[in-house]
Amino acid sequence: MDIRKEFENLQYFFDSYYNQTFFDARLEDKFLEFLNEEPKWVPKALKQEIQKLEQIYNNKDIETWKKIEELVHENSMRYFPYEDGKEFIEIASKLLKNV
Repeated sequence: MDIRKEFENLQYFFDSYYNQTFFDARLEDKFLEFLNEEPKWVPKALKQEIQKLEQIYNNKDIETWKKIEELVHENSMRYFPYEDGKEFIEIASKLLKNV
């Protein structure tokens, strides 16, 4: 699996909307901003990636999750540990449900 290609929209979301400069930002607010500012195809693509992310989380594929975490951290400087995965996936799925 080419993590960089498989999760390019997830990386984009973290880099552009939820990076470390938004230290005290609420995830929900950043997703709403993302939905309002991006062309419709971008949230749709992210929704597909969130579904893959959920499968990785549910399968407890820690090795793949660590690769995703490294990708996310690369530019955003935001940590994305497995322990935070469930909450992130639930929020993302709820807000991307109708895209």
